[in-house]
Amino acid sequence: MLYALRNNDGRITGLSETYQVGAEEVDMSNPDVRDFLSLNDENFSPDAYLDQSDKSISRIIEDLIELLIDKNVIIFTDLPNGAQGKLLTRKLARGLIRGDLTEDTIGDESETSILSDEDELL
Repeated sequence: MLYALRNNDGRITGLSETYQVGAEEVDMSNPDVRDFLSLNDENFSPDAYLDQSDKSISRIIEDLIELLIDKNVIIFTDLPNGAQGKLLTRKLARGLIRGDLTEDTIGDESETSILSDEDELL
């Protein structure tokens, strides 16, 4: 079950799985929900939505892993080697896109490492 919050113009401004004051119950097939999700397509299906949202979810998971490492909930080196490599490579690429990193700082481990200062390199 979904609940929608609307603005003064009646457009959906948020969706939630839990009720909030002022929210109304809506169904995924509601055209306003499709507009909000940018899926105003008569062929919409939950499978198609999941396929389209995979890229966003992968970034959320990357951010979550980095947060867990920063909070010392998990240790980066406990992740499988393949996962470590992919996370480091993606962190580097995202830093280049944001402009946080330049070609001059790529060789500087402190700028590209996902490890915290307290982690030891093995």
